[in-house]
Amino acid sequence: METAIYKHEKHPQVTVVEVHGDVECGSCGSERLCGMLHYLVDSGDRWMVMDLRHAGTVHERALAEMLAVLGRLRMREGNMIVACAPGEVLKSLRTMGFHELTLVLDDVETAVQQVAREAAIGE
Repeated sequence: METAIYKHEKHPQVTVVEVHGDVECGSCGSERLCGMLHYLVDSGDRWMVMDLRHAGTVHERALAEMLAVLGRLRMREGNMIVACAPGEVLKSLRTMGFHELTLVLDDVETAVQQVAREAAIGE
């Protein structure tokens, strides 16, 4: 698993977490990713886009922890939107109920624009 974390150029209040490859259970996968997400929230990030379009598989433990991060963001009046391509990861997201708790879109730019609008309303 490789990740890239960056502030969006047009919307610097939005943090994009881009995941490439498989997110397996363990220190190189789910623990690393979830540790980074919690660190971002602890550092004050409130508006995130999880870009899972290039993820091969995402272990259910990582998905459950992403829901916990979503809850932490919402407690701080923030939000997370997920970008995901059709396939196994999207099926897993639906199984975990992500689509009932937050938007799951297939385009990162649309997700960034949506969460940036929410950030502007919340400020």
